[in-house]
Amino acid sequence: MSVNIYDVAQRARVSSATVSRVLNGSPHVSEKTRKRVMRTIAELDYTPNALARKLSTGNTGNIGFLIPDIENPFFAQLLRGITNAADESGYNIFLYGTDDSIEKEHRFFDSVRTERLSGILVIPVDAENEETCRRLSAFETAGVPVVLIDRSLKHGRFDGVFSEDFRGAMDAVDCLFRAGHRRIATIRGPENSRPGNERWLGYLAAFAQRNVQPNMQYTAQGDFHQERAYTVMHQIMEQENPPTAVFAANNMTALGCLRYFREHGLRLGEDISMISFDEIEMLHYAGIPLSVVDRDVYRMGRDALHLLTQRIETAEGKQSSEPGRHEIFLPTRLILRGSELWKGAS
Repeated sequence: MSVNIYDVAQRARVSSATVSRVLNGSPHVSEKTRKRVMRTIAELDYTPNALARKLSTGNTGNIGFLIPDIENPFFAQLLRGITNAADESGYNIFLYGTDDSIEKEHRFFDSVRTERLSGILVIPVDAENEETCRRLSAFETAGVPVVLIDRSLKHGRFDGVFSEDFRGAMDAVDCLFRAGHRRIATIRGPENSRPGNERWLGYLAAFAQRNVQPNMQYTAQGDFHQERAYTVMHQIMEQENPPTAVFAANNMTALGCLRYFREHGLRLGEDISMISFDEIEMLHYAGIPLSVVDRDVYRMGRDALHLLTQRIETAEGKQSSEPGRHEIFLPTRLILRGSELWKGAS
């Protein structure tokens, strides 16, 4: 007579989900319970079948990750944190690119129903899209947990891992003020994204705390992409009294600005100053000392994966309470390399 996972669970006086967690090496099992389960497995001479084990708990071990821009190094670093944590926990990551397209995002939701995913990590395209919220809520109702990363959704409550975007942006602009600048420009992120809005509010708050009115001629709507930033820099810098400093709302925006500066012979930290949100490692190799608002992107990925697997491994992947229980906010730090300086201040 063959022994199955339920026989082990009954003998060890635990649930089948707990046996599965022990077999998968989950850290969310006490050492006492783990030893009891392993002793029972040895006593019953139980040899688990990996697929059958996962199917028995409704946990296939497959996690979908929706990423909006595969060219942005921020998302590559985020993916590294997710995949490393997934390897340690015995999960597989399936990557889906949306190209910041709501249509592609919704097509993924349509296709994923047949792919038996145990959970979904999402960087939503549009924070205000009610259809996205409705579909993700339906996944959670069906026992497929959802964790948001970096961007939130206005019309729903989901677990998520975010950064302190407001504080990071405010610190960056305040640093430019302290360096002697008063004409400080910014290229905003998308209005329909949490990071875009929070960083814009941080920019405004830095002016407000000094009782200074920002000149809206020095601000422009961006989309977190390089080409848009390059285009609007022409509009901003070719005014009669151009700004002396720029706060770039993300790394790709900063690259667009740097392209404009290079083409027009503007020396960073001398003729023009800039601080960017997010690190750009490739600039180190090019000898470009860009000051940045940095955050632990690798940790964001790991925290998001751990948050999701905790949900998956609770009650055999079914929700035990309302979504939106956990939101993690990671701090930012300002790294100054000289690009915030300006020879006009001396």
